Amino acid sequence: MAPSPVPTLVVVGDDASFCYLLERYAKKSDYHAVFVHSHEDALSMTLREAPVAVILELDLPKGRGWQAYHALKHHPETCEIPVILCSWSDEAERGLDEGGTVHLRKPILYDDFLEVLLAMALT
Repeated sequence: MAPSPVPTLVVVGDDASFCYLLERYAKKSDYHAVFVHSHEDALSMTLREAPVAVILELDLPKGRGWQAYHALKHHPETCEIPVILCSWSDEAERGLDEGGTVHLRKPILYDDFLEVLLAMALT
């Protein structure tokens, strides 16, 4: 019997600390993380990788985090993929109103990261 593949998370963010932290959290949780540092590449990477979830840093310059979010949610092949929204500000209400799965406020703790994955039945 072949081992089950490691589930993939697409992480969209340009903050090096954010990406480093999520890489460590993903490895510790037995996920494979693929990183996208440009909002323009979020959709194409998500289409290519078919992740179990997208983790999206909303704090991208000029509202680009929201642009990436809307591109993912309006594409027929990615609209059902859960999106975990992350930001320093409390944008939970807006994100959830616009269809986001969950909002994590930065700084993100490992326990919060894991709790979200468990709640979404991704572990």
